[in-house]
Amino acid sequence: MRFWLFVPGLTLALSGMAHGQTDHFAGNDRVSLHVQITLDGSDRKDLPNGVEWFAITAHRELDLTYSLVDVGMDGVPIVGGVREGAVSDEMKDLEASLAECGENQICLAGVMMQFAQSGQGGTNPFEAMTGMQPGRYRNFAGDRAGTCAEGRVVVSDVLEGVVIPPPNPAVAYNFTRKGQLDLPQSDASMADGICGAEVTLDVATGAVSLRLPLGAITVPVTMGPGAFTHESGVAFAEGNATVELLDQASSGTGAFSGETPIRIGSASHNSGQVGAGLSGRLHWSLVVE
Repeated sequence: MRFWLFVPGLTLALSGMAHGQTDHFAGNDRVSLHVQITLDGSDRKDLPNGVEWFAITAHRELDLTYSLVDVGMDGVPIVGGVREGAVSDEMKDLEASLAECGENQICLAGVMMQFAQSGQGGTNPFEAMTGMQPGRYRNFAGDRAGTCAEGRVVVSDVLEGVVIPPPNPAVAYNFTRKGQLDLPQSDASMADGICGAEVTLDVATGAVSLRLPLGAITVPVTMGPGAFTHESGVAFAEGNATVELLDQASSGTGAFSGETPIRIGSASHNSGQVGAGLSGRLHWSLVVE
């Protein structure tokens, strides 16, 4: 069960660093996360008039090395770990005892006091209740006080179709939409997209879980000859485009890696009249410094 009360503190600390405040994690351990992603997708939409149609052939590439810092909270994973919804026996017993008290405040206080003092077998009852396991997890997030990521993100789309621009007859079109984002960037508005990477290392099993909010990355683009749209930037992947790989097994001790097929987000054309789902492969490697 994720003990969510820790998460707001992490968010506040990280956002504070993004605005030039104190680095709460100075001196903490770092890890290097290298991610390579290639995505492709295509789609075509034919209009009811039987003449007009729109099509997109989309290509995306990402090759980034993230710098992540240990953010503590080693008893609870910020990514992966025990799933939501798991309720411990201690919690079930506590809930039953509290229910028997009803509105009796003295009874409620007594139950909570007894629970706090129970400590079965020397274990902390609150840790047992929440599923906390101090020392089991190492949690890392984007180093907003330093350089979050280095590398490049590429967009290369071909947009084509047939339109009827009144009063002119139908006309075919074909143009490109291309661009590249080179990192690092000093633009603070990119912080959430670039610095939002998170990793949890399960020390007990050696499993790695990672989360990458790719939809928040915007790539500047240039429209090719013949373009009738005026975009200056597009999302690397539109929609709910967050990659989350949970509990990836690894036999390494200081270096971990994996590769997996992914389907993530989409790319659209002509104000969303046609959109293509994106799929491809993701390769990642993690080095604990």
